[in-house]
Amino acid sequence: MRKGITKSYLIEIVLVTVLILCTLLHYTSNKIFTAVLITGFAFAISLLLKRDRTLKINKKKILTIMIVFAVFYVAAFYVLGLYTGFFNATVKFSLKNILTYILPITITIVSMEYIRSKLLEDNSFSSKLLVTIIGTIVDVSLYLNTYNFKNLESFLALIGFITFASIANNMLYTYVSEKYGKDPVIAYKLITMLYSYIIPVIPDVYIYFRTFLRLIYPLLIYSYLEKFYNLDYYKERPKELRKEIVSLVMGTIFVVFVIGLVSCRFTYGVLVIGSESMSGSIDKGDVVLFKSNEKEIHEGDVIVFQRDNIRVVHRVVAVKNINDEFRYYTKGDANPLEDDKYVTEDTLMGKVFLKIKYIGWPSLWLRNLFK
Repeated sequence: MRKGITKSYLIEIVLVTVLILCTLLHYTSNKIFTAVLITGFAFAISLLLKRDRTLKINKKKILTIMIVFAVFYVAAFYVLGLYTGFFNATVKFSLKNILTYILPITITIVSMEYIRSKLLEDNSFSSKLLVTIIGTIVDVSLYLNTYNFKNLESFLALIGFITFASIANNMLYTYVSEKYGKDPVIAYKLITMLYSYIIPVIPDVYIYFRTFLRLIYPLLIYSYLEKFYNLDYYKERPKELRKEIVSLVMGTIFVVFVIGLVSCRFTYGVLVIGSESMSGSIDKGDVVLFKSNEKEIHEGDVIVFQRDNIRVVHRVVAVKNINDEFRYYTKGDANPLEDDKYVTEDTLMGKVFLKIKYIGWPSLWLRNLFK
């Protein structure tokens, strides 16, 4: 094995080891520490690795394309926010936060992509794999002070939105950096990672929608770069291109539909039954589908309502109109007494129209791990 390649492998293994140790010790949750650490490695690599490589043409064109994709990515969130609403950014744009967040993240991104581009110069599969792992650890470390393992939602966000999505994105970054250099990747990452520190309002987009977008978006960019820069291949095989496009569109529609149901923010929603209060008609571990904005609620209907930040599925035992306010009195079928409070339209989420047996148990088992 050539001396230069051996040196690259040693650097990559040392960097992976240091990053894992620092992450386990929570040092990398401090963005300034991460910036200093990655910059130090970038400087060391610049001294140890003197190689250069010839990149594919169209560097400027790829840079423009990656900027367009990044802007569209951010715009997609804000378009969704027009429907789901917005909340004020937790980190305000100020000199203090520029020094605490924006500058360290910028330095980390630039240094990481310099490291990636240098380590990819030997063009080996091992280097591609290791540099993707390094980039993933660095990206995940930037989120560690935001999410934790204390509850299921944070755990799923850490695994899906952060870890899996970071893997997908870093596979794309390695592909682009190898062929076109670090600049397109730096521009894309700066736009997609810093907008939440600069824009004062953030879209209140359901975490699973954000996860899906972060997972699927790198695939879309990769497909674009591969297919539209290999047009001769697909000109000879137009059916293959159509099949791939149709499969991607249908898969995307299906996943978006499922996420929409789970989010319970649209016309239809889905819930896993986590208690035995409706046993006999709807058992623990069943899944129910409900329709929101349902105006015709009658005695005997099973409804979904919000109480103390908990979604409850109970049966309506009485409906009263008092001073032009509809009040729905409810009871769990297995409960001996009626619920102590009535439901009003502002807490009513919808009416159940379908039950699916047993399929909610995996979700309940996972939730029990965090109790």
